[in-house]
Amino acid sequence: MPRKTKVGKVVSDKNAKTIVVEVHRRKKHPRYHKYIKVRKRFMAHDEEERATVGDIVRIIESRPLSARKRWELAQIVTRGVGPEVQLQDEEGLVEALGGKVAEQEADEKVEQAEGETVEEIVEVEAKAALVEAPAPAPEADAGPGGDEITDENKAASEEPAGV
Repeated sequence: MPRKTKVGKVVSDKNAKTIVVEVHRRKKHPRYHKYIKVRKRFMAHDEEERATVGDIVRIIESRPLSARKRWELAQIVTRGVGPEVQLQDEEGLVEALGGKVAEQEADEKVEQAEGETVEEIVEVEAKAALVEAPAPAPEADAGPGGDEITDENKAASEEPAGV
């Protein structure tokens, strides 16, 4: 009798030589006859510890290897994106971001502005904002009908109509 195979996604690889594979399947509900998604988790033996979280793998049935482990890793179908890497040191974070952290930039601004008064700082920041902001494009005034308002139309609209 051939061994059963299942394809699923690795959800955990924390145990030594063991992965947890989640297999999804569609099952018809006995009463309502609608198809529902059913998921089941299988513990599989990974001798070489090749699979990581997020991989799509094929597992095959095997003899009982432990209390809950009855499957073996047959093949890695596709590599997935593993868990997010957490950087513990601040220098590693700066390198990963490719620049300075926002807090460091704020500290540098404070150090530069130590001798200046508040008014000078606000004035410098306002000038910088004006330089960075692009000038708005001149727009033609449009009336309610979408027509362009000219000087003649403006003068006609300002005169009272029955006087």
